[in-house]
Amino acid sequence: MDDIIETRAPGQDRCPPLATVPRAEPVTIRLPPLGRGLVATRHPQAAEVSARVLEWAGRHLTFLPLSEEDLRYSLRPVVSFPEWAYPSASVERFADLSAFTTYFFAVDDTLDNLRGGDDGGDETGGHRELIRSAVDACVRAHHGEPDLASPWVAAYADVLDGVRRRMTPEQYTRLTSVCEEWFEACVRALDAPLKDPDLETYVADRLLTAAAEAAFGLVEYATATDVAGLRRADADLEAVCRASGRFGVLVNDLFSYRRDLFSGGPVVNAVTVLRRSEGLGLQGAVDRLCEELVAAEAALHTAHDKVLAGPLGERPDVRAFLKGVREMTAGNLRFSATTPRYHGVRLNLDPHEGSILRLTAERTLVLSVEERAG
Repeated sequence: MDDIIETRAPGQDRCPPLATVPRAEPVTIRLPPLGRGLVATRHPQAAEVSARVLEWAGRHLTFLPLSEEDLRYSLRPVVSFPEWAYPSASVERFADLSAFTTYFFAVDDTLDNLRGGDDGGDETGGHRELIRSAVDACVRAHHGEPDLASPWVAAYADVLDGVRRRMTPEQYTRLTSVCEEWFEACVRALDAPLKDPDLETYVADRLLTAAAEAAFGLVEYATATDVAGLRRADADLEAVCRASGRFGVLVNDLFSYRRDLFSGGPVVNAVTVLRRSEGLGLQGAVDRLCEELVAAEAALHTAHDKVLAGPLGERPDVRAFLKGVREMTAGNLRFSATTPRYHGVRLNLDPHEGSILRLTAERTLVLSVEERAG
């Protein structure tokens, strides 16, 4: 019998089965230990704040073109992301980060639904226009011209309120600028998705569509620091962020592969990119992706240690930012490896241990938490 490792939490442990792709069969993949140098911890006020954010989302995000069930199942798993990504933030900033990331996850789910739809359908076309008009409205909100009649902007303005009050004007301008780049990249992906990219081309695009640069603005917010100028001047500090961003998008793709595979839409994922561009089988592509993750983590630690050993390492703000980047990177790994958003159920999977996973339309099954030979 399969040794299925799973924990349950009311209302958060399970997502609906994905649409079954014709002739798609369950697949099994083997993972090595990942992220052993990245230890995730949970924010001490996580339960209280997440409950408030879910209540807020239930009031503010009902306008999204998702069914009530899809909205519920989309939001409950994602509130756990900031719980693990920003464990040291003050409770006020943690609440802002939780609402901010929940809003963007909900928008991302809407975009995923559109990408998986029929390009010629009237409903999909209408949704595309909705996305474009919403993007325009959100950009105007960044520049002090919010159209609060737009439900997108009303929710977004609420999300931005605390962030704007607690950030410096320069930080707020940088964050909203990279959010605009994310909006533009997402709309571009709807209109002109990548065609048969190699891994590096794909990663460069994913860093945009995953809002990787915005993530470091949020780490600054979580740690109450402002190191953007130092990043521009110090190659090692920039290398920390570059390695963290690469690790983050690749680990998301590894663990979201099940959702992409059984979604019923076109699959564009680092695993499938490696299969197509390098002619690899499934396990070969997973092995290559894991090699990239190990290399990215090593680059992160090397750059981190070089910064600490140099003159910037004496600065409290730099040390706090570095700690925040490591916490965010570790939290993203923990979230990706366990969330029902990707696995159908919430898994008690330790990515630091080798594992064998069976991916089905209903769920991810953990066949072993031990690395096996052969």
